[in-house]
Amino acid sequence: MAEPPIPDIFKEHAGDVADLCRRHHVSHLAVFGSATTDRFREESDLDFLVSFEADLSARQTAAAFFDLKLELEALFNRPVDLITKASLTNPYFRQSVLTGQRELYAA
Repeated sequence: MAEPPIPDIFKEHAGDVADLCRRHHVSHLAVFGSATTDRFREESDLDFLVSFEADLSARQTAAAFFDLKLELEALFNRPVDLITKASLTNPYFRQSVLTGQRELYAA
C-alpha cells in the first residue's frame, strides 16, 4: 500500500522549516501521526520527531527544543507536539513513530 502524499502545508513551508532547523541546531526533523495519513485535517495538530546536534549542552538542547516548538506552532498556526527519539520509551509507540515518520529535514 502506498504512503499518502505529504500534505501541501509541509511543501509550502519547506524553506522555512529548513531555516528553523538550522537556527535551532536540528540534525533531523520528521513528521508523524495524522499528518502522514489520510486522517490529516485542517484542525489536526502536528507531531514532530526531532534530533539535535550532538555537541549541544543539555541547556542548549532544552532551549533549542522549546524555541523550535514555539516557532513551529507559529509557522503552521496549529498546536505542535515535539518529541525526541530518546523520549520514545514505550516500545510499541516507538515502533509506530519510527515506521510512520516522514523526513522533513536532515543536516
